[in-house]
Amino acid sequence: MIPEIYKKKVSVLMEIWGLITALKDLDREKIIDLLREKYEENEVKPFRGFKAENLYEKELISLYVIGKYGLNIYDEYKDYVEEVFFLEETLDSLAQEIHSSKSREEVIKYLSSLGDKEKISRLLRLIFTKIIFNFEKEEVIINVLRKINDTNIEDYVHTAKSFSRFYTAFMIAESIAKNQIKNKVFMDAMKKAIAVKIGFKYPLPKDEYIELILNEVFDIKRSSLFKVRSNV
Repeated sequence: MIPEIYKKKVSVLMEIWGLITALKDLDREKIIDLLREKYEENEVKPFRGFKAENLYEKELISLYVIGKYGLNIYDEYKDYVEEVFFLEETLDSLAQEIHSSKSREEVIKYLSSLGDKEKISRLLRLIFTKIIFNFEKEEVIINVLRKINDTNIEDYVHTAKSFSRFYTAFMIAESIAKNQIKNKVFMDAMKKAIAVKIGFKYPLPKDEYIELILNEVFDIKRSSLFKVRSNV
């Protein structure tokens, strides 16, 4: 079941899929334009962390996840989805391979096939999005993050640590948006609890990072985090 806090976003994504399947001739760039138009029209924000570049192109991951796992678009439009969402389909397959991989060498092989850190970040974003929409268990992203970190290759390790910080900040921001975190003591405890689950050291997110996600993703202004900080 889609969490209540994302139902508006998912409704817009479903509307977009309705338009895509009706027209049947939209290429990747036209879909990105449609996604931007419908998000802005409905005041829906893309998922994001610090970086604001190519947000709507990255947000194709959300569209892909809802289409494949929520609407079962593959049943009727498999060839079209694989053609237009070729990157997301590749990332999805590789994420599953990494999750089930048995050796460090296998993980390195899969990661090196992606070519750069940006693609690895998107692979993690895809797993994250499936978790956010309740199509995947949290243990999958924790397992994949650990395996990437355990490669001991500098670029891969940096990506794992950076995404872990984002994931921690996002889950805290989501909990504040749901009114589940009432004070800073609880917020700091949640940061540490997520870090323990992930299982390796990385920079815990500062309050400013959480505030950015609250504002830019959940459209919740500074006062909410200030209230958490102020409560005893």
